[in-house]
Order: sequence, then structure tokens, then C-alpha cells
Amino acid sequence: MKKAVKVGDIVMGGGKPVVVQGMVKTAPSDGKTALWINSMAEAGCRIVRIAVPNAFEASHLGGLRKKVKVPLVADIHFDWELAVTAAASGIDKIRINPSNIGSVSKVREVAAVCRERGIPIRVGANSGSVKTLNKGDSPKVKARKLAAAVKKEVSVLEKAGFYNIVVSAKAEDVETTIEVNRILDRLAYPLHMGVTATGPRSSGIIKSAMALGILLREGIGDTIRVSLLSDPVEEVKVAYSILSDIGLIKRKINFIACPTCGRCGVNLRTILDDIMKGFPDADTAAAKTLNVAVMGCEVNGPGEARNADLGIAFAGQKAVYFEKGKIVKTLIRSAAVKFITKQIKKNLV
Repeated sequence: MKKAVKVGDIVMGGGKPVVVQGMVKTAPSDGKTALWINSMAEAGCRIVRIAVPNAFEASHLGGLRKKVKVPLVADIHFDWELAVTAAASGIDKIRINPSNIGSVSKVREVAAVCRERGIPIRVGANSGSVKTLNKGDSPKVKARKLAAAVKKEVSVLEKAGFYNIVVSAKAEDVETTIEVNRILDRLAYPLHMGVTATGPRSSGIIKSAMALGILLREGIGDTIRVSLLSDPVEEVKVAYSILSDIGLIKRKINFIACPTCGRCGVNLRTILDDIMKGFPDADTAAAKTLNVAVMGCEVNGPGEARNADLGIAFAGQKAVYFEKGKIVKTLIRSAAVKFITKQIKKNLV
């Protein structure tokens, strides 16, 4: 079992369930940042990381922390003094990059302030900054080099008497990500996982699902972040989808929809989007899952969706509402979204 590390009021490691993290895309000084972070929290994000590129942005951390509902992690590169400032501001955790944070003496300075404040440090390497990596390195070689960079910095912290540590190493490809996390899993510290620089949204989701899904099924990982060139709230939702689809959690609502064909006479994608807008926390963990089917024709619903708790299927200008495969009500097509939204809310109580 991994050492338990506390970030604000969230515990990672120590046998606790996997924690979903996210990273806000705006700066501490941006007036919209607190709104974004709280939206992420409403979607189930437990910890949020934020970039701190300079002293001006670091000066806004304390005020921002008071406005948000979840623990904040200051993401620090290049300047150890920013880490010291962030730690003193009331932030909940510091992330340092072992490849650019500075000399051993500077890392010890950061550790001293974090020890005094009782906040953890994540030693987070990534494939874009580890200087020993070469273009032709195989995934296994890249993984060993990434892991070595993390272990070296962990050793510096341990020699300074600092053990409140989380580790991570991220790469842009699935194979390296899997290999490096298998290596780091041998350490006693909680392991944060993710794929970095994933590319377009669709490939980012696929890479993250493949790498994290394999590792999590092996019992590896204490906390995850899905990195997408997208809305940070969507990152959180995808992370919960991964946890749900591999069986680690039950999601609150499982929406099922057919892919549509020539029999479908409605814009099913728009209809599904309209329904889902009413349930932004659908992918978060719950004691029980409500299965909801949204089907484009009378073939797929209710027959092929008979295992859904409830659902709607469209046929011409009509829509049928069904529960456990049995038709309960027929209504006009334009009333379908409002009606099923009401039924979902009723069944969640």
C-alpha cells in the first residue's frame, strides 16, 4: 500500500479510491479562473492544478484559494522562488519539475517551506523536459530515463528529511506512459498519472483511456488527470468515464444512445446533448447508476434498450417513453427532452 498524502482535505494513496484531478487553463490573476475551478469541482474534480509562471501570478494565489471549493496545486517550472512564494500563500500542494527547478540547495529551500506549512510536493517529470532523452529512444528507454529523473529528485527531498511526496512522470505516447508508471509504482509514494501533449481532442481521449485504463486495471495509480486541448470540465468528465468504464466506480447516470442510421428522423446528437446539459455531474461517482437510453428509432428502443432503467425512442413525429423495456407513455416529439429530463430527476431522488 502507498503512503497516504493529504492535499487540503483530500487523501491520496493509503488505499483510498483514485482521485480525479484537473488543470485550469487560465492564470491566477484572471477573473474567470475561480469560476472555472468551481465548475470543475461541480463536475467532480477533487484537486485542481494551476500554472504559476511569474511573481505577479504567484501574488494572486492566496486570494484565489479563498474563492474556490477544492485544494489547489501550484505548478512551478524554472524558478524555485515561485515555489516558496506559492507555498507561503496558502496553496495546498506544490508541483516541481525535476528537470528545471534548480540546484539541490534550491530544492531543499522549497522542501523547508513546504515542511513548515505541512504541504506535499509532487515531483513531476515529463518527456518534454528530461534532458537525457534522445529522439530515437524506445518507449522502454524513455520510461527508464523519466523514472530516473523522478527518483533522483525524490532522493534529494528524502535526504533533506522531506517525505510528504507524490510522484509522476508523463509522456506523450501510450507505451512510454504505461512503462514509466509501472516503474514508479515500486516507490512508496502516491502515484499521479496522465498522458501529456495528447494532441487533438479525439486522440487525447483515446490515448488517455488506453494508457490509464490499462494501468488502473493493473491496480496502478492513486490519482489521474486527463489532458485535453479542450474545456477543463470535459477533462474531468472523461476521467470519470474511464474510472466508470473499467469498473472502479459507478457513475451517477450512464447515458446510452444508438449511433443512428437511415431510420432515424431526428438529430439525436443534439437531443442527447440537450438532455445531458441538465446533468453536469452525470459522470461522478455514485452508489447506484441510473441507465438512460436515448434512441433514434423504434428498432433500437425500447427493444434493444430493454436493460435501461428508462429511455426515449423516436418514431416519426412521436416519441415513446419506456421503463425496463416497457412503453409507458407516447408523446409528441417536441415534448420528449423536457419529459425525460423530468423523469431522470425523479428517478435520481
